[in-house]
Amino acid sequence: KGSDPFFAKGVRPLFDLEVTMEAVFSNVDRLFGQLEPDPDRPEDIDVGDPEMFVGSLTEGAIESGVWTCSVGGWPETDYAVNEVMVMVAGRLRITNEDGSVHELSAGDMFFLPKGWAGRWDVLEDMKKIYFIVE
Repeated sequence: KGSDPFFAKGVRPLFDLEVTMEAVFSNVDRLFGQLEPDPDRPEDIDVGDPEMFVGSLTEGAIESGVWTCSVGGWPETDYAVNEVMVMVAGRLRITNEDGSVHELSAGDMFFLPKGWAGRWDVLEDMKKIYFIVE
């Protein structure tokens, strides 16, 4: 805020942003530095005990932010949202319900549609930037 070039005038710090008609700015490293435990951690984890943390930039009809996860895996049977993701670090394997496999790493971008079924396997601790439209 104030002299901080990453915040627009009038925008409150992370985790307390209001949806306004103003632009919202943040440095990605700043978001990754202010994470909270992910309240939507899957209950059916079957590989490892991954720790998940999230930092939100915006909330509402369109959500955006950052997410981290340590090594582990779990099935997804009915993905709750439409989500675009950009890998920042680590390695992730996404397996579709039809058995097709996609390995992702830093720089890769992908989309999971609402209702998607398949499997997440975090192969190396990962970081992603996400955009959700419900």
